[in-house]
Order: sequence, then C-alpha cells, then structure tokens
Amino acid sequence: MPIIPDKKVQQVQFCESHAPVWTANAAAIGLTAAQCTAFTTFTTNARKAYNDAQNAKQAYRAAVTNQNQALSAATANAADLIRVIKGFAEFTSNPNAVYSIAQIPPPAAPVPAQPPGKAGNILVTLEPSGAITITWDAEDSTASTGGFFNISRKLPGQTSFMIIGGAPGSTMEARRMTFTDYTVPTSAAQTGAQYIIQGRRGTMMGTPSDAITVQFGVEGGAGFAVSGATGGTPVPHKAEMKMAA
Repeated sequence: MPIIPDKKVQQVQFCESHAPVWTANAAAIGLTAAQCTAFTTFTTNARKAYNDAQNAKQAYRAAVTNQNQALSAATANAADLIRVIKGFAEFTSNPNAVYSIAQIPPPAAPVPAQPPGKAGNILVTLEPSGAITITWDAEDSTASTGGFFNISRKLPGQTSFMIIGGAPGSTMEARRMTFTDYTVPTSAAQTGAQYIIQGRRGTMMGTPSDAITVQFGVEGGAGFAVSGATGGTPVPHKAEMKMAA
C-alpha cells in the first residue's frame, strides 16, 4: 500500500498533516529546516490550488445550468417565432421568399404513406372444416392508417393468381393479420393451392409475399404440407406441417 494516497484530497490532507510534524522533528528524521520550510510552502500552495479547483468546478456546474436554461428559453422562443413565420409565409403569394429572408428551410413536401411491408412470419392452419387459415405480420400495417392486404390464390390447372379476398391491417387487439379460405376445393388437396399476400394502402401496392403452396389430405389423410411459408403450427388430428428447405 503506498504511503502517499492516490486521491487528490487525501494527498493534500497527507501533506497538511505531515508538514508540521516533519518541521518540528527535522533533525530527528534527517531533514533540514530549509527542506521542511519548502515542503510547508508546497503544502500551502497545494491546498489553495485544490480549493480553487473545487470552486471552479462548482462555478462550472452553475454556469452549465444557466447555459442550459438560457438555451432552452431561447430555442423555445425561436420555435414559437418559426411557427409565426410559417403561418405568415403561407398567406403570402411567395412563401419561399419569406423563408429565404428568414433563413429557414421551407416545409418539406408531404410524402404519402407507403403501403405495408412484405408479409412475413407466415403461419398456415388446416381447420377441421377443411378451410385454410393463413396468418402473418408486416411492417407499417396498421389498419387505422389504411393498411390492407389482398389474398390471391392459384388452384391446380389455373395459370395465374386471382384475388379471392382480403384482410384489414393490424390493430391494437390483433397484431397479426389473418385470412381464412373457406372456398378451397377438395380437388386441390393433393396438388396444393398456392397463395400470395400483398399489402396495399389506398391505390399503392406493396411487395407481394413469396408464393405459399398448401397441400392437405396427404399422408393417409392425416396431415398437410406447406411450402414457402416462414413459420407453422400443428393442426387438428395430429396433422404434420412440413416447411420448405
């Protein structure tokens, strides 16, 4: 353990406690009077410098507090004045000229809300009735902002996908979207029905999902298989879901 402490305040205290002891016992400990006088002067200077530094720190903290309060008041007032300038500019024949004089940028042109993101984390369930339920999630899919999803299907023998229905976007109550196909024919059981999910907002269409192929009534009629989905869950009657590699 070092004799002289590491912390600055303890170093000052060490010097202050030893200076008078060493001065009073200089000859007995091998020091000269001049050495002890110099050490006392160093100790006095150290205490003053330490106290000045502490006072400066407190003054700095106070100055920073005053700075933050002043800046907060100034920027809040600036924001109020900018709102006034914008309101004035919009009632003039040349708003951009007002913004130029005020040296503030004009408001950005409004950007229409984009369509929901690509459907992901897709799960498929075969209902006891034979209907197929598909659930998924997607970014920017809230129904309150117009999020909606079209469901397209292609049956065996068909050459293109056809929209068979839709589902509203997500809500506070239902984070995941869901659609049940009650019209899938039994003739599609072995070959499989294919589905595509595509989000839209108004007339703006999003990126369609990968095609999902659902086969059911396979493996002795006790299961079904899914290719292209991104997730799955067991279905009634111990049906097995197989995911594409």
